[in-house]
Amino acid sequence: MNTADKTMLKVMIVDDEELARKMLITGANWQSMNMDIIAEAVSGQDALSVMEEQLPDILFTDIKMPYMDGMELCNIVTRKYPHIKIVITTAFKDFDYAHQCISLGVSHFLLKPINRNDLVATLLKLREQIESEKQQWFEVDHLKKILKKNYAFLRERFLLEFCENSSRSASIQQQLSYYFPEGIPSYIQVTLLEAHASHSGNLPEEEHLLQDMKNLEYIKKYLDGVEDVEIFADNNHHLVLLTYSPKIQVVSLCEQLKRSIYQTSGNEILFGIGNHYDNFYQAQASFTEALESLKFSRYMPDQPIVIYQNDLHVQNAGWTISPSKLEDMKFYIKAGLPDSVQKLLPSLYQTKEGSLLGPEHARILSMTLLSSAVNVANDIGIPLDDMLPDSGNSFMQILLEPSSRNLRNQTGSFLVRLTTQIAECRTNKSKSALWEIIQYIQANLTDSSLSLGSVAETFHMNDSYLSRTFTKELGFSFSKYLNRLRMERAIVLLRSTDLKAYQIAEAVGIPDAYYFSNCFKKYTGKSIRDYRKGGT
Repeated sequence: MNTADKTMLKVMIVDDEELARKMLITGANWQSMNMDIIAEAVSGQDALSVMEEQLPDILFTDIKMPYMDGMELCNIVTRKYPHIKIVITTAFKDFDYAHQCISLGVSHFLLKPINRNDLVATLLKLREQIESEKQQWFEVDHLKKILKKNYAFLRERFLLEFCENSSRSASIQQQLSYYFPEGIPSYIQVTLLEAHASHSGNLPEEEHLLQDMKNLEYIKKYLDGVEDVEIFADNNHHLVLLTYSPKIQVVSLCEQLKRSIYQTSGNEILFGIGNHYDNFYQAQASFTEALESLKFSRYMPDQPIVIYQNDLHVQNAGWTISPSKLEDMKFYIKAGLPDSVQKLLPSLYQTKEGSLLGPEHARILSMTLLSSAVNVANDIGIPLDDMLPDSGNSFMQILLEPSSRNLRNQTGSFLVRLTTQIAECRTNKSKSALWEIIQYIQANLTDSSLSLGSVAETFHMNDSYLSRTFTKELGFSFSKYLNRLRMERAIVLLRSTDLKAYQIAEAVGIPDAYYFSNCFKKYTGKSIRDYRKGGT
């Protein structure tokens, strides 16, 4: 492979000594090795701030630096950015100390003063290592090991997607043949299970997931050795039970599972059973029917096992809920768009000919929409008690409306109220949280450890989410906002005090005077001395 064909690797140098950084920069012909020094930093904190916006492939760092040393930096980088190769630069007297970094994933060391030949040799080794690791992604044996390790998970994800959209295509046929090597089943029936709301409705998300996992593991053990049956979890706190043979008596199996789980744990499980089909590509129809049956069981406490046609008395012929419109409605509710909800609702309650749905079909549709709304409200944390004094009875009052028109109007009225509240909740939460964060940053501006990561941790947020929120609401990144605040504070101190440059640097949370001077000049276009002489 020619050098010109190789990918340009990005390099960052972290050292509080300017001379040490310059020795590294001039110690090799970086361009000839297709390497580019993208950034310099004077401390671990500065390096992490830069990494929030651009990531290097190779990191050179000293060990002994103020405020965050190289050891701590290595620890954070290897956990957060494991692909980055780290080279420790250290004086001879610290060499034994430097070897402690081996446990942190560091494998290369250079002694100061750095020998040019050693530097070039290290860079060539790093390039070879990086390219070798990249090449592994294209090696069949390596990929086969990954595939084998993740086969069970990939199979479950495929089956879930297949149940949600059973399209017949060459690609789907190929995947079915792969996941059913002994032959694609000629029979399918889908059953959905979920914990009763009285046991899981108010649980925190982690507890809810743990309960789902317990139920799943228990049922898997219960079904151990039973052929033509498998079960897995979806993304909506449902367990999906697939049966591939008419020999499996699904209703009897559900009754046994219900009794066994209740006797073992005291948990009550709801079951929605779809029709069985002699065509595996009808999985989507059975899945949709199971979903409708499950929703019906939530409002019938005395009937936790619901079979689609037998209990709902709704035939498939003539009408089905439009999946695309239903997904649009769910999105509008989640996004807090009441006008869009109001606009879409009438078309859902119409037949293909444009007339109003009959009462039975309208009732099933209202049940589906109300159930989706409850799930959205629970996910966002909006208490339905604020809108309905008794949500269960109130929903039943809507569902018992005798006419299709009343069902549509009552359902629409509730959905619009809920969507409006969701919009207000999202706006208030976002603005309130961001306002608190801005106040926190301003109050802790002098703290040199202040960073995107530390603020996100303080407010129990994902740092990527916080970064996106900042950019969206303020129009610039967190690091630019923080730097702007610090530079504006520095300007005030320059105008109103006789503090020296290093004192102002410390007062605005930048302990390194050299780094502060560079930041100030980039922000104002003038050095600190020139700015103080000339004012603005």
